[in-house]
Amino acid sequence: MSTILIKNGTVVDGTGAPGYEADVLIKGDTIVAIGPNLTVRPEFAGDIASADIIDAAGTYVTPGFINMHSHGDCSAAMYPDMESSLGQGITTEFAGHCGLGLAPIQNHWLYMFPEKKAFTMVNPEPIGGINPYGAYIVPADAMRPAFKEAYGEELDWTTYGEYLDHLRRVGTGANLAVVAGQSLIRLQAMGTDYKRPATEEEIRAQEGMLNEAMDGGALGLGLGLDYQPSLYASHEELVRLMTVVKERGGIVTAHTRHVPNAYYDHEVNFCDGLKEFLELGLETGARIHVSHIQNAYPASPETDEMANAGVDQTLALMEEYRKKGVAVTWDVIPHRAFGPFHYPMVAGMFQPYVEQCGSIENFVRALKVGNYRDIIEAEIRNGNHASRGVFTRFNPKANPNWDVAQKFTKAKDPSILGKTIREAANGQDSLKFLLQLVADDPEACIIQLNRQPDHTPDRDRFVAREEATIGLDVWTFDYDACLNRDGLPLECGSPATYQGMFFYLEDERNKGTPFETAVRKLTGNAADCIGLSDRGRIREGYKADVLIIDRENFSACERLYDPRCGVNGLNYVIVGGRIAVKNGEHTHVRSGCIL
Repeated sequence: MSTILIKNGTVVDGTGAPGYEADVLIKGDTIVAIGPNLTVRPEFAGDIASADIIDAAGTYVTPGFINMHSHGDCSAAMYPDMESSLGQGITTEFAGHCGLGLAPIQNHWLYMFPEKKAFTMVNPEPIGGINPYGAYIVPADAMRPAFKEAYGEELDWTTYGEYLDHLRRVGTGANLAVVAGQSLIRLQAMGTDYKRPATEEEIRAQEGMLNEAMDGGALGLGLGLDYQPSLYASHEELVRLMTVVKERGGIVTAHTRHVPNAYYDHEVNFCDGLKEFLELGLETGARIHVSHIQNAYPASPETDEMANAGVDQTLALMEEYRKKGVAVTWDVIPHRAFGPFHYPMVAGMFQPYVEQCGSIENFVRALKVGNYRDIIEAEIRNGNHASRGVFTRFNPKANPNWDVAQKFTKAKDPSILGKTIREAANGQDSLKFLLQLVADDPEACIIQLNRQPDHTPDRDRFVAREEATIGLDVWTFDYDACLNRDGLPLECGSPATYQGMFFYLEDERNKGTPFETAVRKLTGNAADCIGLSDRGRIREGYKADVLIIDRENFSACERLYDPRCGVNGLNYVIVGGRIAVKNGEHTHVRSGCIL
């Protein structure tokens, strides 16, 4: 049994209480003692004699962070070392949200996107990339050989319990606390004929699969009511499934309904979806959690004052239902985090044309030969960009301001960094300029401004609340992970996938928020929401998920053009009593577990 002594650090225990100087003794996977000068206490002499000793002078010693909105369950089977999580201090991923997941898969596989390399061996993506609100389905058995070829890992599960057993067997870098995604359950019960309410027999099949998932280790149910197949679920289906969770003492999370869809016979917005979920919580008695909460009462144009008022009204609505007996919590995506998808290269704006050519290199060559450039310029200018992907399509005809919605993050010409396309073009036609830029600088990178807005008063208002918990809405990857095949524009996890928790910590530091308060929202608050009674705090008898963070020099080190790296000032990450990261180096001990 290994023993670690952390000496001379400032313990920030996850409760919000002021930090204090103390040593922390870890034996096996448990914190066994906290106090000053443990080395001189005779009762610990035997343990300390064989301990690995870490001098933590000048650092904070905190609980491991808990990401309250993760899709790590969709990628941990491909990237079980979970470097992107551990490298920013996340030791527990609360995952399975938005109805998504990799199990059960008795019959059908629903595309989750991080498994692109395997999925596209079976069926191609739409030209130019995906639409997250669509559904891409293939036979589950067709994915098994492709998964093995793409990732070197066996896709050896069918039920949800078997999936969790697979993760336990291969090991995971961080802990996973999971809810079972309703989209996968509904798809197996109904097949591809899911654009309707389920029959009684199909509801019973869903109940059976949910019970099996919870028998296997799932903590409850994740709803994604804007996504297929879940958006077609009837009120009766949702009540029946949430009742199963209530009876088993679990939790139901929801990406609530707010995206308009032709299936509905009325307008839908976030306020309607939030009320629907609160009413379901009231009817069933299930404990509920609102994923990536939004302002339910936005104004247009939205001033900071109006945004704050809308957030306060949203919180008041939930408090109204708490008084009726609904147990409801929520998480918020902080400033600078924007979900999992990231297409950083300018060449990605021409994705279908690059795909047609076979590589960026061939695309650049084609731009310099004959009239190929003139042909695609005319096509795009007339509103006929070939992409069907929501992240790679732009339309100059419909949107004359398309060229002010991005800024450059990497370029050979440093004078255009931080500028929009229109600013960088400096009086030239923007589309001509952009095509010439790709021809001259194929590695140039850009970011959509709406993907990382500078000003987020609504999110900031939620973050400031005492009860807030923080979710990043990302996958978990390794630093060499990419979704695209060689030669095509980079697709990888967003910056928040790798640095999101430190975006939050940096922003809170800049606001003057006490470090102890910021950490509580990442640790103690989160553990309480999920119901983890032995994590989220530095406390004797608790599990040893522990971080050591440089007090003066921590930073996110954001790198928009290729975010696949860790942060600065995260000296140690300890998961289950074992050192997972030491001074930026990952040990790959896979000491995480299914909680």
